[in-house]
Amino acid sequence: MELLPKAIADGRGKLYVTLPEFREAFRQMCQAVEQLPKAIIDRGRALAYPQLHHACVQGDIELVEALLSRGVGPNSYPFTEDEGDEPPLVWLVMAEEMKIDAKISVASVLIRYGADVEEGDALSLAQQLGDWPFAIYLEEAGRGQPPTAA
Repeated sequence: MELLPKAIADGRGKLYVTLPEFREAFRQMCQAVEQLPKAIIDRGRALAYPQLHHACVQGDIELVEALLSRGVGPNSYPFTEDEGDEPPLVWLVMAEEMKIDAKISVASVLIRYGADVEEGDALSLAQQLGDWPFAIYLEEAGRGQPPTAA
């Protein structure tokens, strides 16, 4: 699959050409999307890069789990060199309109696949933003305790 045209269509052609880390992350994400089951592949294809991160903030647990099971890292950075260049848990913290139950459901899948609550300072950011239910969840998950429901 030729990825440069896809990167250009996604508005990331320059990054694809100039930044090897971005190119590799983009390739891995696109490869994972193309390996999705037929029932959900169109949902994955419809999302902009980084598809895992977008699936997280949309609360699409089925798609999140499918991408993770195909090798996308739960702490993956998109290497976009902008404010979105953060791991999925940070995107969840920043999704202020997302309901807490949905955030926790998605975060639990990420954590089950090995996401680190300290990666990208997700826990600290949740505390700074005053998202206390999510911060408490992340803190408990980071200590290996069964998190309490919000």
